[in-house]
Amino acid sequence: MSSILIFCKDCGKQVPSSDTREGLCLDCRVRRSVADLRDEHARLWRKRERYRSHNANVEQIGQQIARVEDRMGHRIKELVSNDRQATDYLRKELEAARGQRYTIKGV
Repeated sequence: MSSILIFCKDCGKQVPSSDTREGLCLDCRVRRSVADLRDEHARLWRKRERYRSHNANVEQIGQQIARVEDRMGHRIKELVSNDRQATDYLRKELEAARGQRYTIKGV
């Protein structure tokens, strides 16, 4: 059985209707679900770099970063049933978080 192709409301990508919820593709739903954690990851990473530059102990901040990454994994796993696909999404989101940590947000 094939499904109808529709456009995602956010990214405009054409996806099967069976893969959409509320008009959003899985990529966009995953991205939205971990957006706050991605920001938190970037903030903690910058904090760790700042502390490290002053030769301060950064072990605790590293543990906080690991907890944020675990929470990202749990949120993704709630949306994606396939373990391999969930791992790919987590890897992609962590790469995005790492790229975002040096971006300065405007007020």
